[in-house]
Amino acid sequence: MTSTELFAKAQALDALAGDVETAIDPAKSIADSPDWECANATDVRGALNGWRSAAQSAARNLRDEASRVRGEARRAEEREEQEERDARRERQPQ
Repeated sequence: MTSTELFAKAQALDALAGDVETAIDPAKSIADSPDWECANATDVRGALNGWRSAAQSAARNLRDEASRVRGEARRAEEREEQEERDARRERQPQ
């Protein structure tokens, strides 16, 4: 993959991490509101807390992968720049 593709992949992973991290928030907000009461409200709130923790953990893993891909993109960018410099040197008359 090119550095541009890798940077785009890292950006997409970061965006996905943000979506994953906040996926449970709307349900949790409703369940935490005083208006939302039912026989199993405590169980639901506990489950949502567990799912929220799992989502945060998954988001952290996605951000770690994005960071790794960004490093790979920087290395690819350096290689591409070096290849361009080498190609320019080869094209120059001697």
